[in-house]
Amino acid sequence: MNSTEITTPSLDVIDELDWCGLKYLAVRLALEMDIFTTIAAGCCTFEEIAEAIRASERGVRILLDILCPLGLLRKAQGAYSLTPTSEAFLVRGKPTYCADAYLVIWRDRDMLMQAVRTGTATLDIPGPEAEEMWASYAAADLLTWSQSAVSAHERWMQLGITKDTKPGWLVLDAACGSGVGSFVLAQADPNTRVIAFDFAKVLAIAAQVAEMMGVHDQVNFHPGNLLTDEFPEMQFDVVLFGAILYYFKPEDVIAILRRAHHTLKSDGLVVIRGLIADEERCQNEMALVGALELLHDAPHGEMYTFSEYKVFLEKAGFTDVRQSSELLIRAKK
Repeated sequence: MNSTEITTPSLDVIDELDWCGLKYLAVRLALEMDIFTTIAAGCCTFEEIAEAIRASERGVRILLDILCPLGLLRKAQGAYSLTPTSEAFLVRGKPTYCADAYLVIWRDRDMLMQAVRTGTATLDIPGPEAEEMWASYAAADLLTWSQSAVSAHERWMQLGITKDTKPGWLVLDAACGSGVGSFVLAQADPNTRVIAFDFAKVLAIAAQVAEMMGVHDQVNFHPGNLLTDEFPEMQFDVVLFGAILYYFKPEDVIAILRRAHHTLKSDGLVVIRGLIADEERCQNEMALVGALELLHDAPHGEMYTFSEYKVFLEKAGFTDVRQSSELLIRAKK
């Protein structure tokens, strides 16, 4: 920039954040007031909905209207109806209902100032008490697994892990969630086997997803806590960690990776998929927003950089540590 040039300050960023905040609040209010479940039960005018949830007609009308351009409601001749998204994910009682997972996090954000001031989380979502929340979050893939499978397949291709490079992979999917990330390997190769490791209620969702993907017979479901329970005593070709390791403090990450190292074959790989902070922690917006999320919902959470993961992996005994993309790290035993 020329020394004579002047950058004019702008409120655009602040105004955009304010607008986004209002949209977030609208959705949160609708969930907390059970708007979508009420409409699914047959109430379709703002008067009927207001009466059902015991709220003012004016307030409910304004809230319902903003949910329309957000893609969560439709409106025609004064009657409101659900969109495919809200009907699938936001109606209590549906098998793919996952709003509770978001509400747990959103409600806790009210305590974010306390977390910033004290450095102490007000939730512990890596812990077993959050099992229901993780099951709720995984439930969305009962409907969306085919979209998730496309990106998962692309990640394995990027890593060179296919049935052509080595048929018959034995994969440990640690903290598997819905399992789509590893089940795509089983889909591609009938000789591939997956051990899905997670909380029992999460595995119940993963088992349904495996059935939908046609790989249930290739998957064994092993309930456990990533932090405290041992992995199955098998020799795996690949150990996959999804978006999970950043919930733990460094010594716990190293301990988990050592257990992965122990259970891998001599030429095995560990794969870490998740947000990775840039080295200066000032550029990767998603990772840095994620770090703020971790501050209040994970007592020891941190968005680690590639260099930090490299140290953890090498201390655990791994070699040839590489960052394959902004979301992928792999290392050899």
